[in-house]
Amino acid sequence: MELFILILLVVSLTSNVFFIFYIRYLLGNLSFISENIGSLVKVVTDLRKHLSDVYELERFYGDPTLENLLKHSVEVSEILEDFEEIYSLVDTAEEDNEDEEDPVGETTEADSAETT
Repeated sequence: MELFILILLVVSLTSNVFFIFYIRYLLGNLSFISENIGSLVKVVTDLRKHLSDVYELERFYGDPTLENLLKHSVEVSEILEDFEEIYSLVDTAEEDNEDEEDPVGETTEADSAETT
């Protein structure tokens, strides 16, 4: 009976160590995706703005191909923004830290007392 319990203990410890490293690996991949999806959204947003600027030029205004391309880029941008909200792991911690800091340019009463 003791041998059976010892074998179960070894199997349990081995599987726990394996799962700890596997979860660490998965969290690393998720962090990588979270960091890079923001830059992807920025690129698509810049593309949408550029297409909008080209579409508004007199030469291309009313072109159905550019109009459909602009609509499609807006749809893709909206979908990517939804994914950005889902995968934004890193940014939420940075935004919380920024909210706690004093806004730039504003002085507190303690700061103004030190300068006088």
